Amino acid sequence: MTSAVSINSAIDDLQALAGHDITVEGVLCFEFEGTAIDHFPKAERREPGQAGPIYPSSIWLSVGDGALQFNEEQLKRWHGKRVTVSGKLCAPTPGFDGCGHMSAWAAEILARSIERL
Repeated sequence: MTSAVSINSAIDDLQALAGHDITVEGVLCFEFEGTAIDHFPKAERREPGQAGPIYPSSIWLSVGDGALQFNEEQLKRWHGKRVTVSGKLCAPTPGFDGCGHMSAWAAEILARSIERL
């Protein structure tokens, strides 16, 4: 397993990391229209600017359209807990300021595994 990077580090290096498999470490947010992994520690989370994503220290979490789906009951129990997520990091689609619902997140990770720390 590759070593995990922080959410802020992954976002800072997004241009180089986009399209690559990475492992990130942060706090799971599993809510309706808000499934993401947030930077940890909370004190280092960035404030939103005038332009760009609403959640600049957070990555939208998805599993794509295939057979792999979230184990919703498990992830509800892990909401607010520290996790690692491994998967393909994706940058926003050109013309959008972010990823996910309402383009509110700085990036997206197409998850293939989520593990609790």
